[in-house]
Amino acid sequence: MGILSGFGAREIEEAAALGCDLFITGETSHAQYYDALNANINVLYGGHYTTEIVGVQALGQHLQEKFGLTFEFIDLPTGL
Repeated sequence: MGILSGFGAREIEEAAALGCDLFITGETSHAQYYDALNANINVLYGGHYTTEIVGVQALGQHLQEKFGLTFEFIDLPTGL
């Protein structure tokens, strides 16, 4: 399984070449349908915003724990 947040669909062929049979990313374009079909890989699109916030939240939590910083994540989804 491979995971790439945001617009990662352009990396479908590389994920397949690395041996992934599932690739999770945020969003795609119509052209990547055939990339996935030809590479014989399953692709799950979780939404650009949804897949990007995981890393931001993890980084904020890490910095808070390591350096005692205050971290607050303000969730403002766009619906895209």
